[in-house]
Amino acid sequence: MGFIKKIFNNNSVNNEPLISWAMLDGIDNMTEIIDKSKNSTLIIFKHSTRCGISSSILRKFEKKTNTTSSTDKKLFYFLNVIKHRDVSNEIEKRFSVRHESPQIIIVKNNEVIKHDSHYSILDIELADY
Repeated sequence: MGFIKKIFNNNSVNNEPLISWAMLDGIDNMTEIIDKSKNSTLIIFKHSTRCGISSSILRKFEKKTNTTSSTDKKLFYFLNVIKHRDVSNEIEKRFSVRHESPQIIIVKNNEVIKHDSHYSILDIELADY
């Protein structure tokens, strides 16, 4: 690892995600995933790999969630909107939540209970859900 990366890399020694993300990468299993919201809270993070703001918010969200939030009974799903725009469109259609990126959508009992985008994502207290 280069000198600059060592200085600015604050995720972990192995640069692994701080959250155990499940990939949301197909429409086929969306109903099954959404049904899990009957027993757990779903946290869907929509990320654009082409956007510096999205990358920054993702890192800050992971750090905040790893250090301050209760993650009990929460399932974390990561959606790369560049690779899987069809999935993002399906989420928009099912939940009537306009597509944005970065965006977080919190689902409980098959309904969106909170959604936000950009820097407002960092104001969400997951312990409240």
